[in-house]
Amino acid sequence: MNLTEDEFKKLKQEIIDDLEEDYFAMRRPGFNIESNCVSQGHGVTELSITTDSDQGIQFYKKGNAKVVANKSVEMVAGGDNKDPTSFAIALDARTGNILITATDGDLVLEGGNVKIRATDADGDVFINSKKTVSVDAPEIGATGTKVNLNATSDMNVSGGQTNIYTETGSAMFTSGQDPILSPSLLQSIINFADQAKKRIRSCS
Repeated sequence: MNLTEDEFKKLKQEIIDDLEEDYFAMRRPGFNIESNCVSQGHGVTELSITTDSDQGIQFYKKGNAKVVANKSVEMVAGGDNKDPTSFAIALDARTGNILITATDGDLVLEGGNVKIRATDADGDVFINSKKTVSVDAPEIGATGTKVNLNATSDMNVSGGQTNIYTETGSAMFTSGQDPILSPSLLQSIINFADQAKKRIRSCS
């Protein structure tokens, strides 16, 4: 729908008039409380509590909410919780995503147990680092239908006792050098090496 300039001004004034009927403001030294006012980025505000230093809490009729603090925000709960299995703090995005960023600092997840789950049927858990990924524990287990370990440069495997077991055939070791073997085994090793090279290239 295209509006003329006069029609737009009339519609704008009607909206302002409707808001003015329900507009509420209470101003005190240090803070303001307002409702049914228009914000710059989120439309009509249902409730806005702001301080003179631009900190506050805002709820918008679109369904958005915002908490702003100039230094830090701390959430503390569970002091009287008698059930250790219940959640004292929950972040629940019914639809959409959750983003947690610390662009100029560390992001620390710490707990008695730390669990990361991807519950979707095609869900992925993806960890990416520009430098290193370190895993340190007395016991580490990795189980999967298909497991690939690829290194574009050096790969070192060592252990106090190292066992390699294959369920359906002989264990195969190969390198990029020219092997002197029977034709059938040579072709198997070439195919194996080609697959390894493809996996390595996909990681680089």
